Amino acid sequence: MPSDFNDLFEQLKKGVIDLAETTLKKYASKAKSDGKKMLEEMKDKLQRWTELLIERRLTTEDFEWLLNSQKDLIHMTALKQAGLAAIRVDQFVASLLNMIVDTVFSFLKI
Repeated sequence: MPSDFNDLFEQLKKGVIDLAETTLKKYASKAKSDGKKMLEEMKDKLQRWTELLIERRLTTEDFEWLLNSQKDLIHMTALKQAGLAAIRVDQFVASLLNMIVDTVFSFLKI
């Protein structure tokens, strides 16, 4: 699983870049920075949850719930410092979490 997870994690990083460039053009560099930092901070949890999902010890609903439970722990410092409105930051975080779910499920063919 580690090499598979590394491939998945690379896809997630690309997803952050794509999402930042398409949704927050003016703030894309800050969004990329914050998004990548968020992924790095969540990496161990994502790996553990993905493994549990593969082992069927976690349902897709459980996975989504666990991921969304992290929302309040995510700090988009660079975006906030750049002056992006809080509602736009929250929308970006929600989009990131949705992208993670979609990418993981697609990668695992769920």
